[in-house]
Amino acid sequence: MLSIYNKIRDYIIVLNYKGEIIFCNESFLNRLNYKQGEIFNTSISNIITNEDKKSVERLEDENKTLEFYSKSNELVRINTNISIENFNNEKSIFIIGKEVYQKTYTMEMLEDLLDNINVCTFIADAYGKYLYVNKPFTNILNKKREDIIGTYNSDYWEENIYKVFDENNKEVFKNKSPKIFHEEILSGENSYWYESYKSPIFDENEKPKYIVSTTKNYSLSKIVSEELYKNYNIATLERDSNGSCNDLKNILTNIGENIINYTNADGLSIMLYDIDKEGLVPFIKLKDANKYLENVEFTRVKLNELKSDKYRVYINRILPRKKFDNTLNPDYKCVDELDYSGNYIIKLDEEIIGFITLSYRNGNGPKFNSDEYMKYISNRIAMIIKNVRLKYEVSVENKMREYTEKELERYLDISVDLVAIAGRDGYLKRVSSSWYDVLGWTEEELLSMPCTDIIHPEDLASFKGKKILDDIEGIVITNIIRFRHKNGQYIYLEWNSKYIGEQEAYITSAKDITRRLEIEKEKITLEEAVKSEIVKNEFFSNISHEFRTPINIILGTMQVINKNIENNNIKLDSLKKYTNYIKQNSYRLLRLVNNLIDINKMDIGMYELRCSNNNIVNIIEDITTSVAEYTKDNNINLVFDTDNEEVITCCDPDKIERIMLNLLSNAIKYTQENGFISVNINSTVDEVVVSVKDSGIGIPIDKLDMIFDRFGQVDESLNRKCEGSGIGLSLVKNLVELHGGKVSVKSKVNEGSEFIFSLPINLNEESNNKYDIDRKSKHVERCDIEFSDIYNL
Repeated sequence: MLSIYNKIRDYIIVLNYKGEIIFCNESFLNRLNYKQGEIFNTSISNIITNEDKKSVERLEDENKTLEFYSKSNELVRINTNISIENFNNEKSIFIIGKEVYQKTYTMEMLEDLLDNINVCTFIADAYGKYLYVNKPFTNILNKKREDIIGTYNSDYWEENIYKVFDENNKEVFKNKSPKIFHEEILSGENSYWYESYKSPIFDENEKPKYIVSTTKNYSLSKIVSEELYKNYNIATLERDSNGSCNDLKNILTNIGENIINYTNADGLSIMLYDIDKEGLVPFIKLKDANKYLENVEFTRVKLNELKSDKYRVYINRILPRKKFDNTLNPDYKCVDELDYSGNYIIKLDEEIIGFITLSYRNGNGPKFNSDEYMKYISNRIAMIIKNVRLKYEVSVENKMREYTEKELERYLDISVDLVAIAGRDGYLKRVSSSWYDVLGWTEEELLSMPCTDIIHPEDLASFKGKKILDDIEGIVITNIIRFRHKNGQYIYLEWNSKYIGEQEAYITSAKDITRRLEIEKEKITLEEAVKSEIVKNEFFSNISHEFRTPINIILGTMQVINKNIENNNIKLDSLKKYTNYIKQNSYRLLRLVNNLIDINKMDIGMYELRCSNNNIVNIIEDITTSVAEYTKDNNINLVFDTDNEEVITCCDPDKIERIMLNLLSNAIKYTQENGFISVNINSTVDEVVVSVKDSGIGIPIDKLDMIFDRFGQVDESLNRKCEGSGIGLSLVKNLVELHGGKVSVKSKVNEGSEFIFSLPINLNEESNNKYDIDRKSKHVERCDIEFSDIYNL
């Protein structure tokens, strides 16, 4: 609790019933400059006046102003509340209070204060008679205070002016509330504006007693604001304005004269900063400044210097002569004629535009400190200067735009391409005459409809998608779009567009490429025909070789057998050897014929799968085991591996075997002795993946894309290690895809190849497992047929 007492700003003193101090909070101790040990357990009478002792001892008044003596005998008056409360479990006297601050000012002090503020103040009775005016008010009327008191507004102003003042006075009495008025005073050709705050005072009977008013001259602010607003409107609306240097000079001269009237200065100059020359150039010279700056045309000073601490103490303030800095008051010979000078920076958004310099001759000085007000005015002048410069830039831009538009008109008239300006709304804003020549639409028709109305429906999505990219300024987007000719035909246009953010428009050009595309199409058709003819010729040459080779072997073998028969030289071993030749090449012919028949069936859609639910792992494992003898004879290590022993899916067992035999046949053909072939099966919930990998000669990377093409062969020479028509892998691809799967290859030259095919796992509820476990006896003949083109087996 004591810590809480010490944080309270009110003074707290706790006494026991003997009148001894048993606690004081820190606020009380600090105010009387005591330490806790100096008054603790001492009598309250030691620090209180005799008159207040009885009040504390008898508690005769709960609310009492008590007087305490500080350690330095200063008398401190405290408004207190005295009560009985528990403190440390004992009833004690609590004195809690706040200090009483006495009135220390006099009427003379208040009048001095009012005479030295930058605001006119007066008091008038209910009838408008002046009861009091301060010194700034007397300066307006140029009369003494005693001459003004007792007079009326009608004694100084014309009827149209003083009636406004009197009506405003009546209004605040009527509404019984203060109000701010903006009142104009005409003096000769000049107009002055004052902001008057008027507050009514009433007597005890609620009758009007007098008015208290403060009035501030804001003519300078009004003039500057009007110039700023006017120049802003000109810069943004009046596109034909030139924004000349003379416009700015006239504006700043008018403002400068009002600044002199407001500040009572003897001279004023406005110096603007020239970035190229790196210095200040006098732009406006008024009154004495014409003499002081007569020979000054340029003052060199860098921007970083103006922003440094070196000049900061001389900026935005009035200084007496002894503190002048000659750099900002460049005419050294005139400094002795001045008592005061001020420099106010003209700056906007950290950009230094220039300075306003005020000067006061000997014997004259500022009527009041107007530094803050001049900083405000300087900021508004900066805005005016920027606006006038903007006017000039707008004028230059308008002239350039007019020139550009004329150039554009000429370009549109002579351009062969279809040139246009399109808005974000999809409408064309400008088009060249070539649009009519190409599309048959007139300029009026094109400008009256969105360009999407004449774009081919299939190209609309592409056009709108490209348009999103077009919004990135600076990027040129090119696409080919079909536009509808007025006769209904579609014309292909190569469309180029670039987005211009400032105009929210697209600059576009297009070329009619319809004929070019037709020629390209004809060229492609011709190339495809030539390519097809080449492939056909290669095929017939290849297939002729494939047929001729085994036929020649068969015929040659038959001639040898017949010769041996004629010579009666038939031996059983030789005959068996010759019949094996005939058998192998017959198988080869059979394999070739089967492949050609199957490929043709696939082309015309007559090839059918006989699918049933089977354990595909068993099918692949069985056919892999069947070729083990072939790999063993060639000293090739064959490995089979699977993650699952059973994967049931709906497939055609014969076609799966054929796929595997083709892949294994290729692997054996191109794998050297002591190499390896691995068959691996993996499965997921959705598919089974089979890999046939070898350590053979590999396939060049530029041939990988063609090996599944019909008749495609990596080794095209007739002296290949192994013969073949080149349609085996094409058949594999077709068979896999008929099952709904995919096939791919990975290969590196001299490192081997890996063929991977995947099949979806599907089940046919009406199908039973028809896979015949005795099919293994048929595998040998199938292997003989499939491997018949491997001569070195």
